[in-house]
Amino acid sequence: MKKQLFFDDSRLFGRENVVRKYGKPQLSAIYNDGICSTDFCTGYVFRLDDGKYRMLYFGHSKEFYGKKIFCAQSSDGINFTPEKLCLPGKKYDHEIMDMKSGTEVGTIVENKNGKADERYVMLMADANHDLYVMDTIFTSPDLINWKLKDGALWAQGAEPLVSVFYNDIKKCYTIIERPFWGVRLVGYRETTDFETFGEYNFCLRADSIDEPLSEIYGMKSFSYDGMFIGIPHIYRGLKSELNAKYKNGIIDTQLAYSFDGRYWQRSIREPFISGMRTDNEKEKRPLVWISDVSRIDDGRIVFYGSSSRLEHGPAFRNPGTGEMMVYTLREDGFIGLAAEDERKTAVVSTREKAWHGGELCININTNHATLAVYDACESEDVEGMNVLGMTKPLDGFRHEDCVHFSGDSTKWIPQFKDGKKLSDLAGKVLVFEIRFDGGTLYSLSGDYTDLFNTESARYRKFGVLPQ
Repeated sequence: MKKQLFFDDSRLFGRENVVRKYGKPQLSAIYNDGICSTDFCTGYVFRLDDGKYRMLYFGHSKEFYGKKIFCAQSSDGINFTPEKLCLPGKKYDHEIMDMKSGTEVGTIVENKNGKADERYVMLMADANHDLYVMDTIFTSPDLINWKLKDGALWAQGAEPLVSVFYNDIKKCYTIIERPFWGVRLVGYRETTDFETFGEYNFCLRADSIDEPLSEIYGMKSFSYDGMFIGIPHIYRGLKSELNAKYKNGIIDTQLAYSFDGRYWQRSIREPFISGMRTDNEKEKRPLVWISDVSRIDDGRIVFYGSSSRLEHGPAFRNPGTGEMMVYTLREDGFIGLAAEDERKTAVVSTREKAWHGGELCININTNHATLAVYDACESEDVEGMNVLGMTKPLDGFRHEDCVHFSGDSTKWIPQFKDGKKLSDLAGKVLVFEIRFDGGTLYSLSGDYTDLFNTESARYRKFGVLPQ
């Protein structure tokens, strides 16, 4: 199955009366264990073999020196409570381990290719006062019992807000990280075994479209149905002054995307998840971090992270306002094409798709929608240099033939009168046109291969798909 999200227009022939908008993640739960203040980027969630969820997070407190790692549990992946472990030598029932001064967890990942006793990997960012950083690795079979992996270093200078995802295209794990302590740029390195690591390559930085003086603090990234989605954290709102950017300023998030896990593109330059979207000053959270992302059984996307009611700098020195945050978003709801003027019909037309069979699944929320299918079966030579694909409507698959849809569905499968089905069109090159009155179109899914003009002509003539 292939999925088309609408981060850009590269796979569209046309769009009328639509505007691109972020989806709206909903704050679904706030977790505070009463002891630990999570003012840093933290919160790593795993679904266990028994179907329950376990979250590890670190923080500080006025009750103890330095930082500690704690554990929480959940049955639904949204609502968490402290997990009573009562480990030997630990003061708190849900405490897992102490962290030395200057150390923070970069991220925790499940290594599905690793040994049983190293199923989980913790990338630790170890800073010290000599401005020299040695980033160590801890491993665990169960997320509770951890040991230092002797001699293993995953970086030399990276900071927290690290991200790891498995790149099925490259058959390796990709680590998204900053190049060194205090350097606010984003790059990647790759590994297959968390023992040897490839060279560091830059992939993202703030640019001229960003808010003045803003920086990218890091990027949470993950694989999603054949592509990769990033959540750049934007450090902004600082005064123009000749001082290091540490004291004050806010952090919120945007979106980025990639089709290979290496080359990344930015999306809309406005907040995606932010703690500043409230009229109540007492509820504002100047720092919002997203540390993990998962999907639960009903298809929703869940974002885990932390927040602070203090700005950058003061938050790290004054524990007490940090809380864990859980946000939920509809399936494929990152970004959509919304009707701009709801008094007029919105139209979205795809580029060519080699249709391999089955039906089309549409994620949409609308008052009224229909689908038309066109056959890209003709071509026109232009001075022997190019081949322009031409489309014509298919009998029985026009808008007037489609049983209209109204409502909110992540899986609308269009039906046609007289029993016409898209599965009968396998092997053809098709173009889809969705018309809808009000609402938002989020995604298309089906068994197809995206094509451009000459690729479409080659497929029609020789049956060859692009590599």
